[in-house]
Amino acid sequence: MKTYKTRGYRLNHLAKYKKLFPVKSSPLLAGIIADLICDGHLQGDPIWRADFTSKSKKELYYFNRRIFSLFRVKGSIRRCTSNKFGKTFNLGVNCSPVARILLLCGVPPGQKVLIPFDIPLWIKEDKRCFREFCRRSFSCEGGIMHEKNRKIPQVRMAMWKDERIKHEGLKFMQSLADGMKKYFNINTTITLPRSHCIRKDNVKTTAIRMYIFGDSVIKFYKEIGFDGQKQQSLKALLSKENLNMAQ
Repeated sequence: MKTYKTRGYRLNHLAKYKKLFPVKSSPLLAGIIADLICDGHLQGDPIWRADFTSKSKKELYYFNRRIFSLFRVKGSIRRCTSNKFGKTFNLGVNCSPVARILLLCGVPPGQKVLIPFDIPLWIKEDKRCFREFCRRSFSCEGGIMHEKNRKIPQVRMAMWKDERIKHEGLKFMQSLADGMKKYFNINTTITLPRSHCIRKDNVKTTAIRMYIFGDSVIKFYKEIGFDGQKQQSLKALLSKENLNMAQ
């Protein structure tokens, strides 16, 4: 409620959204929070709205169905014109009350590369919510690498941060690692390379990377996993090495 400047405007604006309250924690909400942290953007004042970005329209439709099931609002898809390195699309949710709810539930506003944030406490403290947060985080930002000299492929993900706050990015990754160890006994390795990139706004950024190796990859597949094609690819690689991962 504090995101509104006046009480009168708040009451008038929220009148038709009373059915959304109270907002309860759930794996569905945790997954949406992860999507927006990893591949989305939350805009605050003066125009409250949220975007989820993907190359895959299938992913956008999936996000749209989940938003609708939780908040009864739908977004619309448009071509992303700012990405010069590939064809991507945005799913825009132009609903101020929903955007404000997402902020209060833990989605950081603005350019996530430039601001510090952590996994929301309510997600950290609930195993089911944390599992879904991880699944969606790895589905958005993660990948699989299979080297010829390794029997088991590795799972990895990366998060880019302004070098001035790279240790805040490390905290986020460590929260992810701590939760996976606590709930699923999955071991991870986090690295902070010395290399960096310079954005077009001259901000120097670096990638904080997380790796999962060996038996922990099998635990990841069984306990968390990816959504969609990435999970099928991981299954195929594990099965090819005679590791029966059928679920």
